[in-house]
Amino acid sequence: MKQVASDAPAEVGGVAKVRVEGVSKYMLQHGQSFAVLQEVNLYANAGEFVSLIGPSGCGKSTLLNIIAGLDQPSSGTLYLNGCRAEQRLGTVGYMQQKDLLLPWRNVLDNVILGLELRGMSRRVARARALALMEEFGLKGFETAYPYTLSGGMRQRAAFLRTILPEQEVFLLDEPFGALDALNRAQIHAWLLGLWESLHKTIVLVTHDVDEAIFLSDRMYVMTARPGRVQRVQVIDLPRPRHLEMITSAHFVALKAQLLAALRREPAAEPQDRPP
Repeated sequence: MKQVASDAPAEVGGVAKVRVEGVSKYMLQHGQSFAVLQEVNLYANAGEFVSLIGPSGCGKSTLLNIIAGLDQPSSGTLYLNGCRAEQRLGTVGYMQQKDLLLPWRNVLDNVILGLELRGMSRRVARARALALMEEFGLKGFETAYPYTLSGGMRQRAAFLRTILPEQEVFLLDEPFGALDALNRAQIHAWLLGLWESLHKTIVLVTHDVDEAIFLSDRMYVMTARPGRVQRVQVIDLPRPRHLEMITSAHFVALKAQLLAALRREPAAEPQDRPP
């Protein structure tokens, strides 16, 4: 159960797909500045599955928004593919907590939305999406509307929409939180199979420790606000993963360690500074 330092560099000989160095974020509330993130370091190598866990309000989603280019850090630097990335919007795939499917569009037209926004013709975009419908468990539902779909099917449609533009990095912000335990377990197994075939880099935010352990190569455990990395845990479970692993002694021991880290009282909060 290998733990590594929170500022550990990427593996020697490779360039991290995502690198976050010393990122802090300050916001204003009622005229007062407060820290959301403080000196966060994180990396994800090519083909790696990395998870962030931590208390509600610790800045996990804010960090994903910063990586995606929807927000900017107050300080710190972000790198994509080894290059400093000031303009990041549209360079990574981002699946947020809600599926955000448009109710007036059927499944096929929902999943091609990103391609259309990039200027691809509807005919070409539809052909590309149709080729993946079966792999995503959506074959036969191309003309269905979102209100007719189960929660799991809506999430698969949202994920297909996320990956169709073929970026190298995907950010997932608690995409399975609304699913019941059975559907969540099934979609975890499906997602791992898909990830292994795509060879993409995934950064997942979750509150579910079991989910993070089962899916990840490495986990970042964050403190309460202001969010800081207090622990980086390598998940040395063998791949391919299977659901029976969650009852193994090694899995349970990992979970106990991570839950203990999450319960640990954070260090005294430093003085906030202006943005």
